[in-house]
Amino acid sequence: MCYMNSPKQEVILMLKRLGKNYQIALPKEVVKNLDLHVNDYLDIKVEENKIIIEPQIVIPKDQAYFYTKEWQKDEAEAQEDIRKGRVTKTEDLDGLFSELDR
Repeated sequence: MCYMNSPKQEVILMLKRLGKNYQIALPKEVVKNLDLHVNDYLDIKVEENKIIIEPQIVIPKDQAYFYTKEWQKDEAEAQEDIRKGRVTKTEDLDGLFSELDR
């Protein structure tokens, strides 16, 4: 059974039975709707007596800094500088350091 919750979001309701080893199979419609794949990670939590399952992307520890608010803010500022032409091109490293020393 499916119905529309909002113009953009489809709500899928299905009654599933808890199987052996307390497992459930996700309905094909859910897998397709969320673009899930075998071995994807899902965060499972309980809120107000409801089980909430959310797809997650696992970021390697050595890459985590690039997803911090600080890095994202600095990256957005750099992209804005590039967009507005606030960049300097140099021929080599000596030219770069000369520009930085100004």
